[in-house]
Amino acid sequence: MTVSSMRGMKESATGGMSKVAGSLQELDPRIIEQITSKINFPASKDNLISQAKESGAPQGLLDTLNQFEDKQYNSQEDIKSEFQKVQQK
Repeated sequence: MTVSSMRGMKESATGGMSKVAGSLQELDPRIIEQITSKINFPASKDNLISQAKESGAPQGLLDTLNQFEDKQYNSQEDIKSEFQKVQQK
């Protein structure tokens, strides 16, 4: 095995770990507020996901939105509350 191929293996292994750590950071309330500030309420789960995609949301945030209950959200507080429910699962 060459040094460069070993380096690639090491980078992919650490990349996997940083991806997990990154997904925790992606749920930072500031990111949630930034994305939801552009939402017109009431908004459905699908509206939230569409807006997040358009805003360039990280995959971890999109994954979390996909776990939301399929209902109407009337405010940023509703969305924050749902994030907390999903994180506690």
